[in-house]
Amino acid sequence: MTLDLRRSGEALRAVSGDLARVWRASRYVAGPVAFPGLLDGVVEEFFERVAETMLLGRSLEDVWASTRGVVRIPAGDRARVDLLAEWRLAGEVLLSACEALQVSREAALGVEQAVETAMGGIDRLVEGHGPPGILAVRQLGGFRPRGGPRSDGPP
Repeated sequence: MTLDLRRSGEALRAVSGDLARVWRASRYVAGPVAFPGLLDGVVEEFFERVAETMLLGRSLEDVWASTRGVVRIPAGDRARVDLLAEWRLAGEVLLSACEALQVSREAALGVEQAVETAMGGIDRLVEGHGPPGILAVRQLGGFRPRGGPRSDGPP
């Protein structure tokens, strides 16, 4: 049985917290440079907004613009690459949930659109022009790699 758009939203809303935990666990296993994730402050809100937007029958391309939270921007040239990787993983988690929950094709296409819109906004976000509800926090010194030394002093 395939869920219609409204029921798809209800199903995704019920598991949005679990999806955020799956994203965090998957991200950790993939061996990212920074922990917690750069999108850690927005990913759960984004998942909830996707579900809510489906439930209300609204356009999923507006989800990123209505998301609230903190995105961490690392120093250096890797910011775009790392943010893109985290958004791709968020999309994979959402689409896997859509498949498992048997949501409608319309809902799955909407999810893809929501994630693509967020990924398309990476350059603007890094340049300091993200959506109004997003606080971009720049760490000028970069993030300590996971598993690295706990201080910068001699061993």
